[in-house]
This record gives sequence, structure tokens and C-alpha cells, in this order.
Amino acid sequence: MKKGFTDIMIIALLAFSAGCDTWDEDININPNTPQGLLDEANESDVDPSVFMIPMLWSTVNGYAYIQWNVIPAVCAYHGKTKSLSQGNRHKSWHAFDDSNLWPNLYGSVRVQKNMRSAANNADDSRYQAIVDIWECYTFSIITNLYGNIPYFDAISDDPPLQSTYDNQSDIYPALLEKLKSAGELLNRQDAPINAESDLVFRGDILKWKKFSNLLRLRLAMYMSTAAPDEAQRIISEIVNNPQEYPLLFSNDDNAYLYTDQVERLSVYYTLSKSKIEEAPFSNVFIERMISLKDPRLPIMARPVKKVHTNPETNVLPSNPGTDKYAGHLFGITTDNAHAAQWNGGFPFASALGDYFRKEDATGIPLLESASTPYFLGLYAEQEFFLAEAIEKRIIPGNAALHYEHAIVASMEMYNAQFDTEKYTKAFGDESLAGIEDYLAQPSVSYNGGRDKLTLIAEQKWIASFMLGLEPYFDHRRTMLPQLRISSGAENFGPNGSGSKFPSRAAYSDSEVANNPVNVADARANGYDIPIENDEDRNEAKMWIVQGIDLQMPIFKEPVYSTDYPVVESVAGSGTTFKNWYDQHWDTMFWWKNE
Repeated sequence: MKKGFTDIMIIALLAFSAGCDTWDEDININPNTPQGLLDEANESDVDPSVFMIPMLWSTVNGYAYIQWNVIPAVCAYHGKTKSLSQGNRHKSWHAFDDSNLWPNLYGSVRVQKNMRSAANNADDSRYQAIVDIWECYTFSIITNLYGNIPYFDAISDDPPLQSTYDNQSDIYPALLEKLKSAGELLNRQDAPINAESDLVFRGDILKWKKFSNLLRLRLAMYMSTAAPDEAQRIISEIVNNPQEYPLLFSNDDNAYLYTDQVERLSVYYTLSKSKIEEAPFSNVFIERMISLKDPRLPIMARPVKKVHTNPETNVLPSNPGTDKYAGHLFGITTDNAHAAQWNGGFPFASALGDYFRKEDATGIPLLESASTPYFLGLYAEQEFFLAEAIEKRIIPGNAALHYEHAIVASMEMYNAQFDTEKYTKAFGDESLAGIEDYLAQPSVSYNGGRDKLTLIAEQKWIASFMLGLEPYFDHRRTMLPQLRISSGAENFGPNGSGSKFPSRAAYSDSEVANNPVNVADARANGYDIPIENDEDRNEAKMWIVQGIDLQMPIFKEPVYSTDYPVVESVAGSGTTFKNWYDQHWDTMFWWKNE
């Protein structure tokens, strides 16, 4: 059995590493549901741990593509040089629709059923609880992306071919109750599960219990606008009874999906050199990190390979150290070729740093990057949630304390220090002495005069980089910090993009073809307005974001090629660049417009 599983995973990984903008059609065949396992799951002597690895991997592998290629572009981490869109071009979220996300994630649900069947037959409540937690994690992603989805039919033992779509307002309470019950079930367990097959917590039952409560906190905060009383009840129940509902205590409790260098390769390793070059960091992310003198900058990002020297013709790096950092312009709406030419293109922008992807001198990833884990849930994320909940008076407490705990936790997770050579080379004489100086900056201090919810959201935005799909879900519910959108994006409103933050992903073509009646019903009745065309698709809001204004502030996009930095191959380019830069560059950054 192990040999067969290994062979199947190798085939899946070869497909995963194909460095193109859309998955091959074969990805719709879930590689983690090998022939025979479904039958064997009905045998009472099958150890449930056999199904742990395929269960965990199938979900994360199902969304890994958009975690890299879409979420950072939508959330202003990346300023893409080409392909799919440049940040909010504003078709970025249409990549949700092209990534086979729906069949991938629903395929992972089938793998979870294998695990549940084996756990039930073995009468092993540890694995029964864990599969419930993982099922809730998976369905939270699906419903947060699409809104109304098949849930109760999908988790049934014999789902119909054409599943009914359930209301998100019914799905959320069901997920929250299942997470609560799973955590309580684990309260009665002490024996660890098989550590080798547990890619997340290495067999630690208590950490699975904590993860269930982090997910409850996350979902409660996500629905806090739509169902404030119920959200308050759930959050209060968790924080007032830590013995029954323990939360993460430190970074040691962080939920990562661990990979290896053989069967399960990290996306940060499998990405081709060309895919990395399509997605340097955005100017928004880099400039904010520079302005904060943040020690995470030289860990998360690399110095630029080339540096301009003339501010009259190009954008120069703004950090004072000898290692220079800069970002690619976020939100260009022109075509790929023109977008890629901004300020000289990829060599003049910072790319993904060593924490995620170590490379040789040619940009080829080193094998050690194959084991970079995926982030599933972080202690810092939890502390930011609690700070926000207190600041919004959902629960009592010390918001500043949780806010500072979150920042320190993120720094420690990255092992970001203020006395390293990398930090000094980034900030030179402006380097800070330590974390106390960082927290005391007026732009960081909880009592420094800035809007406190913006403070929390801004630091959470930094700390949540590559935290699965959560940066998108989290920003959509708060619209903080105030990410700007290009004036050119307004032209894309009729095709469902435009200048609003993406409200949802569209149902997959396969689902539209195979379940047309239920899809039509969901489009007509599942949102605050019926979805009748592309433009409606992004106007319509699911239950958890109804009433939230998704309109983004707008900055004036440079005109190609006169407002661009000089493009050597284009005569007449850059003639009005300095004028555009002086008038509009700072309007892209919320912290300069507060």
C-alpha cells in the first residue's frame, strides 16, 4: 500500500510542478484517492493513520496554486510583472475561476470520507475528531470563496449527483458546532496519534484541540458583522474557559503543513524561475516595510539585483542601507508586456526571500526549499483577532497587549532580529535597536494616535503573508488597511472586476455544467442581489460580508509610456514620469493619507 501511495504522489507532484498559469485537466482526478482505498476503508482492521497524509495534503495541494498566484496579487503583497493580472489589474480574482479550485477542494472531501470511515470502523475517537476539524477547515475555505455551496449533501454518506446548495448562514453554525464537538471529544483523549503520518502537529492531540478553537475564533470573527450576537457568544465561550477550549499559547502551537524533499514538495520549491519573476513584491508592501524599519523585510524579501540612480527617470529604492529593496508597481491595468517594463522590470524589484525559498546564484531553488512548510494557522493571527475583538468591544480585555504579543510572535516566527548584518544592510544608520524601539514608533504604537483598528489590520496584513487564503478573506471583511486600487481598474467593471475588492469566486464551469439547476438557484437567491451577469458577480455579497463596502480608494495609474519610468527601447517614454511620481506616488500608500 505504501509503495502504491508513493507512486501516486510522485505523479501528482510532477503535475504540480508544471509552472504554468492553469492546471492540467488531469488535476481534476484527485491523486490522493488511490484506487482501492475506498473499499479498504470499510475494513475494520485498516489503521486510520493510513489516510492522514492524503487527507491533509489533498486540501492544501488543492489551493496551493492560488495561494501563490492569486492571493498575494489581490492583497497587494505582489506587483505582478505579467500573467493573470498585475495585482488588482483588476482581473486578479478571475484566476480563482481558472484554477480548478472547486473540483480540487471537493475532491479533498472524498479523501476525508476515507479517513472518517476508517476511524469509525476502528472506533478511534481521536481520528474521528481530527477528520471533523479538517473537514471544517476545508469547507470554511470553500464557503468563504463561493458563499452558498453544497455542504450537507456533500458530507453525507451517499451524496446525490446534483447536490443542493446550502445557505452560508446555515453552513457557518454547522462548522462551528462541529469544531466545538471535535475539540470536546479530544478533551477526553491523552494518547498521541501516529506522529509520522501527522504532517501538521506530529501526533500532538492538544495542538489539534487548540487548532479547532483557533478555527472557531477565526470563523466567529469572519461572521461578526453578519451575526454579532452569536459571534460574541462563541468568542466569549472560548476565552472564558481556556481549560475546556484552549487556544494557541505561542509559536510552538502554530499549525503548519510540513513537507519533505521526496513525496511532498513545497510550492516555494516547485515554482519555476519564470513564475518567481512574474511575482516580485509590490511597491506597497516594500514601502510599508521600509517605512516601519521592519526586520522582517530582509527575511521575507531579497535585495534588488539592479539599482537605478536617476530619480528624474526612474523610481529609486527608498531604504537607506547598502542592500536596496524596491517593489513592482501594484495595480497596473495595461497589457502584460507594458506592465513587465515598469521601472526596468523584475531585476529592479525585490523577490521572495530566503525564509521561503533559498536559491542559487541563477535563481534556481535549492533542495532545502522543498521542505518549506505551508502556514495554516498562526499564534500571531490569533492574537490579532483577540486584539480586534477587544477593540470592538466584542469581549473585554487588553487589546494593546494582544496586539503587541502578535507583532512579537510574528517577528519570532521569522527569527527577525535587529542586530543582524542583513538588517543593518537594509536600514544602515536608521536601524532600530530592538523590538521596544519598533513598538514605540508612532506608526506602530497602540497609543500613538493612529486608528487602532487600522493598526491591528496593518500589522496583521504583514504577519499574514502566505497564510493560505486568509489574507483575502480577512481583508474582505474589514477593508483595512485601505489598499488602493488603480484608476484604470474602473474600466473593468462590466466584466466583473472593476475597482471593488473581490467579493467572491464564480462557480466552476464543471459545476455549472453538471449541476445547472442548483447553481442557478444559488445565483438567484444566495446573495444580497441576484447574479445575472459578470458585473453582478462582484457586486453580489455572500452572507458574511453583506453590508460591507468593498469599494477601494483609487490612485491615478501612470499612462504607458509617458508617465512610466524611462523605457530604453521606447522613444518618448518617461517624458511626464517625474510629474506623475511627484503628484501620485504617495497617494498609493494609506499611511501617508491618514
